[in-house]
Amino acid sequence: MKKLFLAFLLSSSLNCASLYTLDNVHSLNLYFASEADFLDQDKKATLKNMVTEKLTKAGFALGETDASIFVVKIDAIKIQETQAIHIEVGLGEEVIAKRKEKIQTFAYTYLENKFIKTQDPYTQTVTLLGTLVDAFIKAHKEDNE
Repeated sequence: MKKLFLAFLLSSSLNCASLYTLDNVHSLNLYFASEADFLDQDKKATLKNMVTEKLTKAGFALGETDASIFVVKIDAIKIQETQAIHIEVGLGEEVIAKRKEKIQTFAYTYLENKFIKTQDPYTQTVTLLGTLVDAFIKAHKEDNE
């Protein structure tokens, strides 16, 4: 199971830089998922609040009906004295795939992730998550200028 998880993490971090279209994204719903043992309920709440504050300060409306979904996923496994942490930030939206017939589906229209190994998992998670959210906000700002 651990080998499969690590293989997934490594393959997802090999993605090349992609172009994302974040034009006219104004309202978001936050989805926060964590499979990290070092995050208790209070720490998860702190991380959610940090993300919410950053997005609100950047001008996003949160909690509206039919909004795009801002996804935060944190996974971690303990390897001896350290934690291997994978953090993913994405934007999920309903889109129409142009195939033989137009198909309405749910897709990530923005996705960034980082993988780290650390002995201070919570502090590093706060820092890295903040960096990923800031990168999303910067990409959104650049697309909407």
